Amino acid sequence: MPKGQHQAHLFTPLMISAKPVLPQLGAGIFTEAVAGLANLAALWCLIHLIEDLAIIWVLYACVCWGAGAVCSSAASWISHQAEADFSSRLRRQVATHLTQLPTRTLARYDDNALRRLVSEDISALHHVVAHLPAEIVTFMIVPVASVIMLLVMSGPISLLALLPGCLAAMYYLILMPRYSVRYNAERVNAMETIVTAINDYVRGIRINRLFDAQSGALADYHAATNRFTQGMVTWVSHVATAAAIATALLQAVATFAIAYWASYQLSPVSIAATMLFGLAIVTPSLRLGHGLDYLAAGRAAGQRIAQLLHETPLPRGDAALQAAHAELTIQNICITTENGTLIENLSHRFLPGKLTVITGPSGSGKTTLLRILAGFEQPESGEVRLGAQNITTLDEQTRHRQIQLIPQTKPVLNTTVRDNLLLTAPKASDEQLHDALNHAQIDIDLDANAALLSGGEQQRVGLARLFLSPAKILLLDEPTSALDHSRANQLMAALLHVTHTQNKTLIMVTHDPALASQADQHMHLEKSPQQQKEFTV
Repeated sequence: MPKGQHQAHLFTPLMISAKPVLPQLGAGIFTEAVAGLANLAALWCLIHLIEDLAIIWVLYACVCWGAGAVCSSAASWISHQAEADFSSRLRRQVATHLTQLPTRTLARYDDNALRRLVSEDISALHHVVAHLPAEIVTFMIVPVASVIMLLVMSGPISLLALLPGCLAAMYYLILMPRYSVRYNAERVNAMETIVTAINDYVRGIRINRLFDAQSGALADYHAATNRFTQGMVTWVSHVATAAAIATALLQAVATFAIAYWASYQLSPVSIAATMLFGLAIVTPSLRLGHGLDYLAAGRAAGQRIAQLLHETPLPRGDAALQAAHAELTIQNICITTENGTLIENLSHRFLPGKLTVITGPSGSGKTTLLRILAGFEQPESGEVRLGAQNITTLDEQTRHRQIQLIPQTKPVLNTTVRDNLLLTAPKASDEQLHDALNHAQIDIDLDANAALLSGGEQQRVGLARLFLSPAKILLLDEPTSALDHSRANQLMAALLHVTHTQNKTLIMVTHDPALASQADQHMHLEKSPQQQKEFTV
């Protein structure tokens, strides 16, 4: 695919959110154009005031300026409304897409990348969208109109007054990007170094205080601050200083000097027109550098968001479950990774009222199989069925109501224990919540912040949700990894009780052979497909 077509295809998902606001942006551009032309008309009135000292020209100029101010304010309001609508749509689009991505795909994005995508990158598009009408008018419509008025009022010789603006545009469009690229890598490296050093220092601040300033993360932090300072001074001396000098040389005094030299033999009206309209073109050129920075940041943010939206989501349907107590089965499941095949042609029936344990060495595909059963991953081939229906044909709410996965890591949100549990059972009483916590082998205040608990406590709060869940199929990944032997046995007894008394299908991954021996069914996975075995107890 040619590069231009690839870029257009890449940004297609963004256009889904942008399309509804295009009429608003068009109205904003038109209104801002009227404002820009009204301001030029005010200049035209002042120029004629030089030739004809009549109060009417002052009144005309004031009317034009007033109209320009009103239109500019209206254009800004229209554009920002469009940007707010666009950002809202895009945030929902990104958030929805993230929930539909396979776990394996989502794992490629760390927390910082996800935070940037849903917050910083969308904010970076603000300038591109909200200020687009003003920038189009400033850098295109007003300069073109000014050139036309210069030609009409002062002739071709007046175009020499545009020389500073042309030099500024060439500098910012051609020279500055190439010049700054040489030092941009150093600036980025300095920023990344200081951020990493700060993060390392903060994470170990309680340890750093035990040692002197010459050791560990504290020493790295001090060294990084020095490198950051030196790197930024170097960047400013080479890039920012050069930009400041160029801007100073292209200020209005240069335009006025050239304009006067080119038009001093003409009439006072022509001289004034050359100076004022020449300045109307040069002034935007001096802002071009910042505009290009915003545009580059917005374009990079848009590319990152578009690439995320191009990630293939999980298949989803809109069907309802046909049977109230559907049996979960897998048929000819194959799972492969970049390291090869994990599982090949695996079939199994997970019976209601039975607890099935999945065992096997690390890397044999146990957790991946749980994610596939939950609908969070897709196998290379084969299918997962609820009754006679492939789970990919079910609508998401139906699937979530029937199947719940309790992962081994990060099972809680940054809120109270009560709020975490109420996500599963919104109408549960505090007594029911305490009962669920007791079954999960933990006694804790419901108002405690779940995110501040230890890893083992967080895991058990996640397990408590299982005892509140109305789902008929429950998937657990290493639920006893943070428990001692006695508590693990008590939890296993509680799980078996729930499974048998409530006729639920419970599937659990574990490395504990003593717990595995208590299960109703046992599935053992091997790394090698030739050694893969399945047993039923």
